[in-house]
Amino acid sequence: MPQPTQRRITKEFADALLSTGSVATSLVIGVAAVHAAWILAPANWFGDLRIIVAGALCVAVAAGAESILGIVLDPLRCRLWATSTTTAVRAVRPTPPVAETQEEGLAQITAATEADSAHRAAIASWSLDHGALFSSEDRWRGYANGESTFYVAPGVVLHYRLADGRLAQPEFTLLTGDADGPVDVLTVRDVLQYLISQKKAEAPARAALAGEAPEERSALPVSMPSEATASELAF
Repeated sequence: MPQPTQRRITKEFADALLSTGSVATSLVIGVAAVHAAWILAPANWFGDLRIIVAGALCVAVAAGAESILGIVLDPLRCRLWATSTTTAVRAVRPTPPVAETQEEGLAQITAATEADSAHRAAIASWSLDHGALFSSEDRWRGYANGESTFYVAPGVVLHYRLADGRLAQPEFTLLTGDADGPVDVLTVRDVLQYLISQKKAEAPARAALAGEAPEERSALPVSMPSEATASELAF
């Protein structure tokens, strides 16, 4: 198991111990407060409501103790997770300067539209891939018309667009350059099945090419007679 995973498990276990210890300590304090109040209070106080009041007092004291312990333990939790690498940090992109001409404004809006298209495609890809591949915004190439493309493999590109209509549902297709046209994609498994089918389809062609080379070599003559030998044979 990698060392970062072990460190994360250790931190989570320590955090669970802190939480469990905090709750247990709060309950002990609450029970102790109720026990002391039960002993010190006269037996005829509250009448039949004595047990109900004692329970309410226990809950109130335990909640107060939990809040105080939370304030005390928060710095320790912060130090525990200070070096955690589980949270991704996104780079801050600089804000472009104010456009001085319409051409500059058009260029900025075009770039913003392309970035917005890539961002929307990365978000919408959650419906077909719950992993982290298609959700990577940097891998998407956005366009000003709202569409985006994701390079999958040589000759295979995942295309994103919004369907026509009021609902504007996202649509994903594979652009492959085949005569059959784009391939509809509903899940990442569809992309996998297409790549596997393409690999199987190319296997016979590769085997045929590999088998033709030895045959061509064997068809060549082993030796060619010289001109002198040919003239001798002619006579």
